[in-house]
Order: sequence, then structure tokens, then C-alpha cells
Amino acid sequence: MTATDPLDEDLYAGREPEEGQAQALLEQYKLFVNTSEALVQRRQGVNTFFLSVNSLLLAAAGLIVRDGVFGGVESLILISLSVSGGVLCLVWRSLISSFRQLSTGKFKVIHALEQRLPARIFSAEWVALGEGKDPNIYKPFTGTESKTPIAFLVLHFVLLVAGVWGALPSLAS
Repeated sequence: MTATDPLDEDLYAGREPEEGQAQALLEQYKLFVNTSEALVQRRQGVNTFFLSVNSLLLAAAGLIVRDGVFGGVESLILISLSVSGGVLCLVWRSLISSFRQLSTGKFKVIHALEQRLPARIFSAEWVALGEGKDPNIYKPFTGTESKTPIAFLVLHFVLLVAGVWGALPSLAS
């Protein structure tokens, strides 16, 4: 990193570390790496929550459509479940994007901190993984993770169509 790098400027306030600050820098590094690990745990918790709620909504919808015959009230419930699930999927996908951005920022800071440490383990790991450029070496989980809400969204849309289809005879009467 150069002295004119905005991240370096912000991290170190444009000054070189003073003698004896190596231990403080190492402690800050450890603390920051822990926040990165906590972010991963929060991300997994959010994914588990949305996966569970969407599964529950789809199971409830499945109970409604299992006989293949449903009318007014069942259709309205199905439409409500589908719209709720669709909104949750959009929020879920937005949160995944936000977590990806936070992780990217955290690793930029970790890499910047490592410039002043004797070993650059996260930077070396990223190089060993081909910096994410070759999917044969490393394929980020975020790609699969961000497709999951879309898959659920498609299922909710199909159920929405079924709900509207089931409501049509009631609306015609």
C-alpha cells in the first residue's frame, strides 16, 4: 500500500506506526478478524432464518393445494402466502448482497492491516485461491447463496399463479 492510498490514510491517519505499537496493531488485527468471523455467523443465521420461513410458507401452501381443488378462501390464503414469501425472498437477496459488500470491505481492511504485520496470511490465502478468478481453484459461495432466494421466488410465483387461477371461478360468480 502506498501512503496516498485512501484506505491506508484512513487506517493509520497518514503516519507510520511508532515504536512499540506492533502489539497494539496485532490486537486490533485479531479483533477485526473476529468481527469478520462474526459477520459470517450472522450471515449463516440470516440464511437459516429465511430458508426456514420460506420452507414453512411453501409447506403451508402445499397443504392448501395438495388436493388440487381449492376455492375463494384457500386461494386468498395461497396468494397471501406467495406474496409474503416473494417479499421475503427479495429482502433475503438484498441482505446477501449487503453481507457480500461488508465481507469485501472487511477483507480489504484485513489485507491493509497485514501490510504492517510480519505474515500476511489472509492475503496469501487469497493468492493461493487465485484471487477468485479461476472457478477451478475457488468458487465463491455467494453465487450459489444468491440464487437460493431466486429459486424460492420462482416457487412463490408459481403458487401465486395457482392462487389467482383458483380465485377466478369465485370472482366470476
